[in-house]
Amino acid sequence: MRKTKRDERESKRESRSAEPRATDSPTHSSARRGDITAKLLNEDTLPLTLLLFYHIFFLQVLLSKAQQSVPVISTAQGRVRGILTPLPSDLLGPVVQYLGVPYARPPIGERRFQPPEPALPWPGIRNATQFAPVCPQSLDERNMLTDMMPSWLTANLNIADTYLTQQSEDCLYLNIYVPTEEDIHEEGGQRPVMVYVHGASYTDGTGNMMDGSVLASYGNVIVITLNYRLGVLGFLSTGDQAAKGNYGLLDQIQALRWVKENIGAFGGDPNRVTVFGSGAEPAVSACSPVHYSEDLFQRAIIQSGSALASWAVNYQPYKYTRQLGEKVGCVVDDSSALVECLRGRSYRELVEQNIIPAKYHTAFAPVIDGDVIPDDPQILMEQGEFLNYDVMLGVNQGEGVKFVEGIVDSEDGVSAEDFDFSVSDFVDSLYGYPEGRDTLRESIRFMYTDWADRDNAETRRKTLVALFTDHQWVAPAVATADLHAQYGSPTYFYSFYHHCQSDATPPWADSAHGDEVPYVFGVPMCRGHDLLDQLRQDWRPEPARSPGHQVIHTKPNRFEEVAWSKYTPKEQLYLHIGLKPRVRDHYRATKISFWLQLVPHLHHVNELLQSVSSFTHSPSIQDETPYSYTRRCPKCGPPAAPSTPGPLLPVRRSPRSQRWDRGAGRRRTHCPA
Repeated sequence: MRKTKRDERESKRESRSAEPRATDSPTHSSARRGDITAKLLNEDTLPLTLLLFYHIFFLQVLLSKAQQSVPVISTAQGRVRGILTPLPSDLLGPVVQYLGVPYARPPIGERRFQPPEPALPWPGIRNATQFAPVCPQSLDERNMLTDMMPSWLTANLNIADTYLTQQSEDCLYLNIYVPTEEDIHEEGGQRPVMVYVHGASYTDGTGNMMDGSVLASYGNVIVITLNYRLGVLGFLSTGDQAAKGNYGLLDQIQALRWVKENIGAFGGDPNRVTVFGSGAEPAVSACSPVHYSEDLFQRAIIQSGSALASWAVNYQPYKYTRQLGEKVGCVVDDSSALVECLRGRSYRELVEQNIIPAKYHTAFAPVIDGDVIPDDPQILMEQGEFLNYDVMLGVNQGEGVKFVEGIVDSEDGVSAEDFDFSVSDFVDSLYGYPEGRDTLRESIRFMYTDWADRDNAETRRKTLVALFTDHQWVAPAVATADLHAQYGSPTYFYSFYHHCQSDATPPWADSAHGDEVPYVFGVPMCRGHDLLDQLRQDWRPEPARSPGHQVIHTKPNRFEEVAWSKYTPKEQLYLHIGLKPRVRDHYRATKISFWLQLVPHLHHVNELLQSVSSFTHSPSIQDETPYSYTRRCPKCGPPAAPSTPGPLLPVRRSPRSQRWDRGAGRRRTHCPA
């Protein structure tokens, strides 16, 4: 029989495998290992080899001891093991990190657009040593509200993407940073707890990006960061029972419930919990009566945010929900059918849709649902829902930089034409009643013109930044502080002035929105930058290790030999945070009085004129635009005269969907007296 080439190859392979190989011989193997050992242990290489062996041995011992030294914590859902992390400074002790700990069930399938449910128990020991996926969000910059995002984030989106690429609807996890050094001043060994709620206008971000290790170690507090649902998945609402919205806020509440139930096992005090964060997110969340009724936290630090800002609450949720449905092929009139259709779409298809909100607003944000946010935040504050916490709040000097940065020629200043256009666009976007807009425009131009240097383009740029900063951040923050402090509730106000030059903001900018966040998390203590070293030398706060330490001091605390007193509506004391901290009073008082006193008066007059002219004129232009001003109670008649301590910003809210009247059954409507 003739052999094929395949047969010949197989025959050769069999013959080779049948031949005895020297390497298969035990004797040969031993001899070979002996040769290698002899080479390693000759007199030239012996010291180096022994050093290598000792290094490997002790490294294994240290790793084993480190693993054993990390305690396994028993929570209500199961046991977790973290990771011991040393920090790059002799001032800081190591921290145990527990990463990716679930606080709720995955909001997938039928649980999409539903309140969160508590996490299910897990068997065995869960290794909490790496971050969980982040909540779904668009990575397309065109879908981001960059004007209202922290400058350090918008300038480093390429770095942020490394944290944001791993996304999943199964994202409701938190991270816990626990200091390891004992503090003899802490009674009973329980530490204060700080829960960080990240900002970015309800659309972007993750708690994973903020490493709480330095803050935990230096402050001897337990720091917690968390993920919550964002954008369409976190705040879609039909204005009725089909999808009430506020799922992102409910996630935060569920996380705080988990903290209250479990933080004692980590050495934390459930009765000393501080919620903090940058932006409107923690401010709106703190307005919810749910927190007080369940005693979920006792203090709040609100950085550069207010529930009174124009984008803090969405007053026309159904409009944007319908727009989303049209974009993904869910064109139905029934709200329940619409929500069911949206549940059938992939989360990626939903979050990638570019739903453009009205200017200075957000498409998917908290809504007045009758439960989590039972009424307008201003009314809740006036009724005392916000008075039960100690509050620290403040602003940065140049919050509005992003609104001006994109204006033509901003590097060389702002031309008179660009200044006038920006003011007109600002008024048209936020205020109704065309008859009164000219008066308001001229009033704003007058107030924000430096008459001693009116032809200087750089001065115009500076005053334009101040305009956006005052209206969108400072005035709402001062109004919030006044409302909170007028009944004696502990209130502290600050203004952050320090600007560390970086690529995040242009060279002409002051401290922009979010610039304080890296300092809060201790970046100067980990970086070798000269300016940060200078800052660390100049800022010598009394360590949080002092006797009787509290996260927000209820007694005058020491900061560079400066006693920071409580804020009151009369004295309006605030802490100027810069290289030379000091206490001042009445922050930007003239400009803020313009927004809180004069503008509401002009607005009130124009409302009266509009109501009179409506009897003799056909429907005005404002009735035909999608962003016309709507009073809280359209049928209640002209608004009442402003009450003490003064009216808040009468910015034009986007019109509410009529579904609120027939959908949110428990929602209360307050009409002016």
